[in-house]
Amino acid sequence: MAYKHCPGIKDLIRPADIVVRTCPACGEEVEFFSDEVEVKCPNCGKTLHREASASCVSWCKYADKCIEDLKNRKLISEAKAEELMEIARKTNPHLKGK
Repeated sequence: MAYKHCPGIKDLIRPADIVVRTCPACGEEVEFFSDEVEVKCPNCGKTLHREASASCVSWCKYADKCIEDLKNRKLISEAKAEELMEIARKTNPHLKGK
């Protein structure tokens, strides 16, 4: 099956409560509404993205590359990257044993 977008995105844009993240550049609190996947920090202008969900790292064959990319672009913290990689290694058949 071919996808136009990563199927894991549905978990990021599904209607939910407001999500608040701290801007890694300036420390300002930034709100994401249920239909937003990226928001500019109102204080410094840095673009923030919603964090990857555990669900997509559990099956996506690119999970390790995605997590590394998000970490390198400072969209997720080192701790969050480690947490997601641990989930991926335990649950993702493409990454077991890595």
